Amino acid sequence: MTEHYVVSARKYRPDTFRSIVGQEAMASTLRTAVLSGKLSHAYLFCGPRGVGKTTAARVLARTINCENLSAEGEACGVCESCRAFEEQRSFNIFELDAASNNSVEDIRQLTEQVQMPPALGRYKVYIIDEVHMLSAAAFNAFLKTLEEPPSYAIFILATTEKHKILPTILSRCQIYDFKRITVQDITRHLRYVAESEGIDAEETALGLIAEKADGGMRDALSMFDRIASFAGGHISYQHALESLNVLDYTYFIRVFELLLQGDHRSLLLLLDELMGKGFEGQTILAGLSSFVRDLLVAQHPDTLPLLEKPEAVVASYGAIAQQCSSASLFAALKTLVQADQQYRAATNKRLLVELSFLSMVPLFKKESDLTLPPAPTTAHPATSTPPATPPPSAAGAAPTSSRVVSPTAQTASTPVAAPAPAVAPQSVAPQPAVATPQPTPTVASQPTPPPSGQKRLFGARRRVDAPAEATTTAPADIQPKAEDKAFTEEDLQRAWVRFVEQELSPAQILYRNILRPELPTLRGELQAEVSLPPGEAIHTTVMEVYPQLLSFLRTSLQNQQLNLVLREKTIEEQAKVVLTQEDRFNQLAEINPEVRKLKEALHLRFS
Repeated sequence: MTEHYVVSARKYRPDTFRSIVGQEAMASTLRTAVLSGKLSHAYLFCGPRGVGKTTAARVLARTINCENLSAEGEACGVCESCRAFEEQRSFNIFELDAASNNSVEDIRQLTEQVQMPPALGRYKVYIIDEVHMLSAAAFNAFLKTLEEPPSYAIFILATTEKHKILPTILSRCQIYDFKRITVQDITRHLRYVAESEGIDAEETALGLIAEKADGGMRDALSMFDRIASFAGGHISYQHALESLNVLDYTYFIRVFELLLQGDHRSLLLLLDELMGKGFEGQTILAGLSSFVRDLLVAQHPDTLPLLEKPEAVVASYGAIAQQCSSASLFAALKTLVQADQQYRAATNKRLLVELSFLSMVPLFKKESDLTLPPAPTTAHPATSTPPATPPPSAAGAAPTSSRVVSPTAQTASTPVAAPAPAVAPQSVAPQPAVATPQPTPTVASQPTPPPSGQKRLFGARRRVDAPAEATTTAPADIQPKAEDKAFTEEDLQRAWVRFVEQELSPAQILYRNILRPELPTLRGELQAEVSLPPGEAIHTTVMEVYPQLLSFLRTSLQNQQLNLVLREKTIEEQAKVVLTQEDRFNQLAEINPEVRKLKEALHLRFS
């Protein structure tokens, strides 16, 4: 007959204050109370699951009834009371699971038992686990007994959700808050268990188990037993990784190595590998976010203690962290957190994760091939091609959008969003700015600073005229561009309203609230202007949807040369009374009388 197997969580359960792991302050306080004889009639132990609440309650119950208490305040383990406790035949210690015994009748039976003094020992201890599961009526029935119990009765309540307990109960108890057990403490205890069981375990494997346990010793011991059964007498890091199916830090190190190399193709393949292993996109985003946080922590010796990792892992983190700037890490962390928030509402979740990964490439590798080179031109063969990104001096020349391409008067360029025929300067014609949807800003050439006295613009660069008339000697393989159609201000405003009301999703309510009160106006044949409330927050928010807005207007109006300029409202414009829904409707009706007929036909009313 084989020996009965006992799981590690029970076999190595602490039986003294000294053996409680990760709760030294609490254990010291209780030990001192036992030695001094200053015991409360009611205790409340609060904290996450698996951190030792019930274990501490049993140790306290055993210790206060010990007949031969040691000088350190620990139970002797040999007296009759201690032996009865270990053999689970003690009549002085009662445990009640409030999750299944939560009625008034159960509490009434408990209060009746309290009136009977102990036959052996000094105290009768009542341990009520998951006390927050008691009903409100049961709590009220328990109040009087909890407030004024007999001198020999001690109540120890344990819960994971203190906020669900009535304030009248809390006020009658001494409250002890148990903290999550650190990774180092869990790893140290797992090392002790492995040595006791004769199992050879790698330190990195034990550290992985400790991280996965998330501060719970019981969870850590359960995972240790499972991996030990899987691996036999030797637990390696690979065994722990395969058994727990967790996102290992080595995957994230590979991600950052590819980011630093600017290899977006291998990055997409690695992401596909992770998803092929069954990891959800949100799990990957959350794991990478934690990894980026750890890299920020690993960059400075003062914050290094916050990185609860084995020494070998800390060295790997430090090597990657020294290759990244703090600004890049902060930007990457912001990108990942935003993607995590948008994940639930995303229609194409995989595309969202891939886009988040690709948008981080330019943060760490400036010369990434994600930034496409500008298309060649034949206007001036001897003129060198301008750089894809503007120099630092041009970045602060004017408040502009990084997504807008503005050609100069000397060089005719082609937007990267759609190829266009090469041109030669014969006569001067306006060439509008074209918005590109790529996350990496590309500017064809250095913008010209705006003249003094010009209205402050944001959202788009001031259009600059450039020679753009095509010659008769254009290459034969390039098709001529279709002619753009003319449009009126009324057409423009109709397209604007359609975009705000139809194209913006319910999740984009912020953009809708900003754009809905405004209507664009024409300042020229191809120049539209919209005045918006001032403020950097408004500017940043509108620029997030600006490429989508401009693309919709150009498509709806069938004119790819349309340029939209966003400017801040003046003080006088801000002082004007805000139009009501009826006023806005009347404005639209003046533009198009058919709108009023439609309202009457559908029997519409203002809300």
